[in-house]
Amino acid sequence: MTTKTTKTIKTKAVNTVNTVKLNPRADQASPGATTLSDDQMQALAQSFHDIAVEVGQVRLDAIAAGSALTDPRIVHLQGYVFSLMNVAAGLALQDANLTLDNADQAVNQISLATKAADKALDKLKDIDKAVNIASSVIVLAAAITTKDPGQIISAAKGIFTASGFSL
Repeated sequence: MTTKTTKTIKTKAVNTVNTVKLNPRADQASPGATTLSDDQMQALAQSFHDIAVEVGQVRLDAIAAGSALTDPRIVHLQGYVFSLMNVAAGLALQDANLTLDNADQAVNQISLATKAADKALDKLKDIDKAVNIASSVIVLAAAITTKDPGQIISAAKGIFTASGFSL
């Protein structure tokens, strides 16, 4: 008989403590893979779209606060906005063509990570932190394309770290 355990990770935000549960065995492939449903693919696409919008807003806020359009960080943020929108569009168009080991678990962990990034980006004023968060989300998108659960969980953890949540 096998027991399933989860590790609880407490994350700190402004005046609140959030608890995130990541399965420590999520990085181990299961014997069978499952194709993601249309709803799961749309949820992933929406998550990446929402982050792109948040990154874009950080960029616009920085420009309104006086940052130059040619500031390398502003240019990076714009590139990340386009990349994240492309990821969102790609996921929306793939529909049920993505097959992952432990698909429900993978989607859950991706969702937790993207929600952490979205929350961290909300009203963020620090351009460097926004660049770090956006780049970690791009890494997650790349990990998803590998279909390797180990890379997906590693990239999800990277988002928590970049977003300022402690693991």
